[in-house]
Formats: sequence, C-alpha cells, structure tokens
Amino acid sequence: MTARPTFGVSFATLFATGVRGYRANLGPLSVAAAATILVYAAFRVPAQMAFSDDRLALSIGLDLVGLWLAGTIAYPWYSYALDTADGEPVDIKRPFLHLIRFRYQAAASFWFWAGILLGLRYLFGLLSVLVLVFYCFYGFTVADGSSPSGVRALGRSVYLGEGRRIGIMALGGVFLIFNLFGAIALGFAVNPLTIVLAVLGLVATTSVTLVAGAQVYRVLERERAAT
Repeated sequence: MTARPTFGVSFATLFATGVRGYRANLGPLSVAAAATILVYAAFRVPAQMAFSDDRLALSIGLDLVGLWLAGTIAYPWYSYALDTADGEPVDIKRPFLHLIRFRYQAAASFWFWAGILLGLRYLFGLLSVLVLVFYCFYGFTVADGSSPSGVRALGRSVYLGEGRRIGIMALGGVFLIFNLFGAIALGFAVNPLTIVLAVLGLVATTSVTLVAGAQVYRVLERERAAT
C-alpha cells in the first residue's frame, strides 16, 4: 500500500507530479529557483565567515537578510509552481503584473524566516518545525492573490492546514531529505565545481518540491471550499 499523508495524497503521486511539472516547465522554474538560491547564497557565504570568526549576531543578521530577500524574490517561483500544478502554461509575466504582491511576500517572508532561524538557534529546532508546519503555504496564498497582505497570507496558511498538520509534517520531512540530495556534491568537497553542482541540484530538487507543494495547496483549498 502506498503511504499517504493525512490529506489523502500519496507521496508517490506528489513526487511524480513535481517531476513531471518541472520537466514540462524547466526554463521558468529553473530561472526562478536559481535567482532565489543565488540571492540567499550571496548572504550565506559571509554569514558562515562571520560565524567562523565568532561574530554570531552578524552571522544571524546576514542569514535573516538573505533568507528574507530570497523569500521575497521567490514570489514568481510560487506563481509558476501554481501554474504548473494546475496544468496550465506558465505565465511568466503574471507575477510582475501585481507588483504589490512582492510587498506581501516580503512581509510574510520576514516573519516566516525569523521564526525558522529563532527556532534553529535557540529552541532545539522545535519552533522551526512549528513555523514550517503552520505557515508553509504563505507563498502560494500570495501568488494566488487570495490574501490582501503578508500577515493574511500567513493566517490563510494556518487555516488551510487545520487538521492536516501530521501529513504536512511528514511530507516536509520527506522533501527535506530529498532536497539534501540536491546539495550532496558539497559533502565531498567545497570548491567551485561542487558549488555549481550543488546549485544545479538544488534548482531541480527545490522546483520539484515547490510544484508538489502547489499541488497540496490546491488539494487543501478544495477541501476547505467543500466544507
């Protein structure tokens, strides 16, 4: 029997949907993913250097700024993932016709990633897990135009996931492991070649993950609409 999260979609189905969707829209999803990852990497490197020099506050600050900016820039990526999950042609221009949503994405991303970092640094990762489980759909709600602000996007994510936390947590764990394989080249050495390979690997694995997440978002939306 195929394992299923509590929202009734098999892991195998979600993974297959993500892979097919990514292959069908390789260009726009890859470009959006690469932009997001490279923006964060530009801050992650100096953040790691600051951490190595025992400048913890600077390291945390650089990490937060990098995650916040990357999360903001990810807004088109979420939009393209929704188009893909819906089986529609990716509309590259659509996110840029609603520029105010970048502001919504920025507000939601700040609180999301601040919670993730706080949990990782001080609360043994527990807060990070809770933030991820409760607020993981905020980017889709912004891209879908269903929330009129960043805070509302976070709130809608909480609403959509009610009664489905265990399934979301299980799915998040599976795709976390999957994305670690995207960066596996860095486990052998850290040099320009392995960095490039890791970026390319993460572009692929995170795009598959985002398309799968968009599919879950649509499933939860339909469930809420039916109640």
